[in-house]
This record gives sequence, structure tokens and C-alpha cells, in this order.
Amino acid sequence: MTENFYFQGANTTFINMPVDTVVRDFQNTYAQAPAQGDLARLLVLVLNSRDLPDTDREAAASAIHDLARITAEPEPDTATARTRLQRLRELLTASNDIAQPALAIVTSVAGTLGA
Repeated sequence: MTENFYFQGANTTFINMPVDTVVRDFQNTYAQAPAQGDLARLLVLVLNSRDLPDTDREAAASAIHDLARITAEPEPDTATARTRLQRLRELLTASNDIAQPALAIVTSVAGTLGA
């Protein structure tokens, strides 16, 4: 299998890597993030979605990484977190296969951030 990857600033997102590898890397990178468990479950849902186009999966995965980075900071930027959460809601609403559980996780993360 070939690995497709996209460079976005400091982040490299791998699309065709095994989901377990991507999630393990995510968990190791953002172990200190308060909502890390919820965000990891959301990442699994997004990567396993058969309904989301690749571009939307890429955007959702990027937003999840941004949220983890933001929440791991000593003083999280809640305004930026709200923007990422809203973008996730928009992306995930279009997906029939994961919309309900994914939006429940987004709501939980929003509650954790007070956003």
C-alpha cells in the first residue's frame, strides 16, 4: 500500500495509513489534552467513515488535531476552539454513517472546553 500524505504547516496528515497507527500517534502526541479520549474516538469515527469524502475527512481530522493542540495548551484559546468545533459540526452533519455519535462527542468536547 502506498501512503498518501499532505503537508500542512507543521502537521502532516496521513490518509492511507492504518487507522490504528494514526490514532496511536494522535494519543501519544496529545496525551496531556483534557479531551484526548473523546477526540481520539472522534478521530476513529472520522477515519472509518465511508460517507465522508476524502477532503472532508482530511478537514475533520485536521480540526481534531487542532482541538487537541489547543486543549493541551496551559491556557486554551476557547475562541479558536469554538471555531474548530463549529467546523466539525458542519463537516460531520453531512455524514449519514457517523453523524449522531460524532456530534455527541463534539458536544461533550464543547462542554469540557466551556465553548
